[in-house]
Amino acid sequence: MELIIRLETPADHYAVEEITRDAFWEFWDSEYRESGKRICDEHLLVHKLRNVEAFVPELDYVAEADGKIAGHIIYTKSWIESEDGTKHETLTFGPLTVTPEYQRKGIGKALMKHTLTKAKELGYRAVLIFGHPEYYPRVGFKRAGDFGLTTPDGKTFDAFMVYPLYNGALNEIKGKYYIDPVYEDLPQEEVLEFDKRFPPKELYVPTA
Repeated sequence: MELIIRLETPADHYAVEEITRDAFWEFWDSEYRESGKRICDEHLLVHKLRNVEAFVPELDYVAEADGKIAGHIIYTKSWIESEDGTKHETLTFGPLTVTPEYQRKGIGKALMKHTLTKAKELGYRAVLIFGHPEYYPRVGFKRAGDFGLTTPDGKTFDAFMVYPLYNGALNEIKGKYYIDPVYEDLPQEEVLEFDKRFPPKELYVPTA
C-alpha cells in the first residue's frame, strides 16, 4: 500500500465527507441511541468545522492510499481556562476518519503522528481529545485528569485525554477544557437534510 499524507484541498471536501459518513455510519452505543439520532452526524461536523474561526487549516490533512482518499484528520483550536480566568490555547482533533476498507492498516496512526509533529512545529502546547482510552494511549495520549484538567462541568474520565507537545507544556496549567460549540450544534434534522447530498444509504439499525 502506497500512503501519501497531504493537506486537504477544496476539491477533496465531498470525498472526505463521504468517507467520514461511511466510517461512522454504523457507530452506535447507548449514549447515541438515547440521543434519538437516526444516523451519524460526523460528516456534517466535518463540513461545519471548516467554516468556524477555530478551524486550523494548517492541520487539515488527508491520507491517500493507492491513489484514493482513505483517511482524514481535522483540527480546531480549543483552550484550558484556569481558576483565575486565564485562557491557555490548545488543540483538539476529530473526527479522525479512516474509510472502512483501509481500517487497521495504520492510516489513523500515521495521520496522528504526522499532524502532532506539525502542531508542535506550529508552536501549540497540547492536544486534548475525547476518544477510545485503549487506542489513543498507544500514540502517547495520557489521562487528562492526571494533569489537573477537567471538562467544563468539572468531570474527568479515561476517555478524556491529552498529548503534551513538548516537555513541560502543561506545567502550572490546570483548569477546565473547552472546545468550539460547533461540536454540539448538530441537530438531527439538519444532519438528515445534509445527508441528501450523498448516495442513499440504508439506515443502520442495531441488533442489540
